[in-house]
Amino acid sequence: MKRIKLYALLLFILLCGCLFILISANLTHALDAIEKPQTKKVYDLFSGTISEKQGQLILKHCTLAKYPYPLHFNHPEDEKRIRNLLQQDPNFWLNLRASAYSENKEYHLIVDGIAEIYPQASCHLTDLLSNLDKL
Repeated sequence: MKRIKLYALLLFILLCGCLFILISANLTHALDAIEKPQTKKVYDLFSGTISEKQGQLILKHCTLAKYPYPLHFNHPEDEKRIRNLLQQDPNFWLNLRASAYSENKEYHLIVDGIAEIYPQASCHLTDLLSNLDKL
């Protein structure tokens, strides 16, 4: 009878030890996740026309103010594609998947991709109004 109680006590201690290890491992993993949060980059769509100034590609936003955003690219092939479009026919507008940041009181865009391209068109209201005279 005493042996059964001793085995039961040892089994209980062993189970408690395993349970403690499992709980502490999960807590350690949870603490690591809290200390090192995974940040996922969020991108917005920016619409506009493209121009070039001193080798720098600039997006002129599709608003009345036409705010100019200097462009920086995550993928060199996107920059190359836009430069080719500018050489072929600069009359286009596009939507860029990008994130904005401020440097020296000027907003810049980090471009992650080209969402859509609209050839032979402009997204600026002033361009549309000036073309009404031609109709």
